[in-house]
Amino acid sequence: MNVREYCAALQTIIQDCPFIIQWGMEFDEIDLQVGYFKGMLEFTNGTALRFIEFVETYEDGAVKRLKYKYHLQSATGDLIARWDNVPHHRDIRSFPHHKHDKNGVHSSEPADLKSVLDQIMDALEG
Repeated sequence: MNVREYCAALQTIIQDCPFIIQWGMEFDEIDLQVGYFKGMLEFTNGTALRFIEFVETYEDGAVKRLKYKYHLQSATGDLIARWDNVPHHRDIRSFPHHKHDKNGVHSSEPADLKSVLDQIMDALEG
């Protein structure tokens, strides 16, 4: 997989989410295997997800997210949750991967756009 194919895969993930009413994404192709993505997704309940991914892709289909941030906020701009891999919470078991919410910082599995959207859809369906 190259970064253009990865970009197409991200677009499919976004378009397959029934709760997204508006979205935009910028894509900067560093080279055939490395790219930077920045986007915003707006949901039916007024919440928004802003995200960035700096990725390296491999011919075997693997994707390494060198840097990521998925920031979910309310319609008024308040933090609901943020998943990222910024290496600043060294005491977290899943370092550098972690999740912020109104209760603080927690361990988190490495995140990607699909896993974050799955969590958001579960909350919206519930």
